[in-house]
Amino acid sequence: MTSFSIRHAEKFPEPGFSELNRAVFVDMQQPSMAWASTLAAETAAAAPAPQQVHSPMYRLGAYVQDELVGWTCGWMERGNIFYVANSGVVASHRRQGIYTALMSAIREHAKSMGAVAVRSRHSVMNNPVIIAKLRAGFHISGLSHSAEMGTLVEMTLHFFPEREALFRERALPYVVPVA
Repeated sequence: MTSFSIRHAEKFPEPGFSELNRAVFVDMQQPSMAWASTLAAETAAAAPAPQQVHSPMYRLGAYVQDELVGWTCGWMERGNIFYVANSGVVASHRRQGIYTALMSAIREHAKSMGAVAVRSRHSVMNNPVIIAKLRAGFHISGLSHSAEMGTLVEMTLHFFPEREALFRERALPYVVPVA
């Protein structure tokens, strides 16, 4: 097994990170000139956005020596939920515990920030990540559709048993009691 380290990164170097991101998700993305044209038209027609204050992005990288081979990044949302926006591991470094270590590190960071849960969304085609999240205690908490990403499964890890119980109570269907 390859030795790796997990480190905080203010930013990942470009254009290398964008190229790495495309390589990691090559099997789940397809180029679309229609999408590129739509984005260009929307950008050209958009009024300047007002300055907004967002929670800072928190990035963690997995490195083999100084080579970035995996990452995860996210931010705090309203309600003290930490949202994981993007994660990936280079194909040649998968199944070595890197994704699990990244999940663990981001979970600990979220807890240290006062989060009550971690939430993420994934392509329904990304079975390895969905399975890894289920094994780590996440639950499927919803489905959505994105024009850019297609059908997404939302996954949530609750840090407190009371919150988990409320989630289950609301998620399970009601049935008529057997007399």
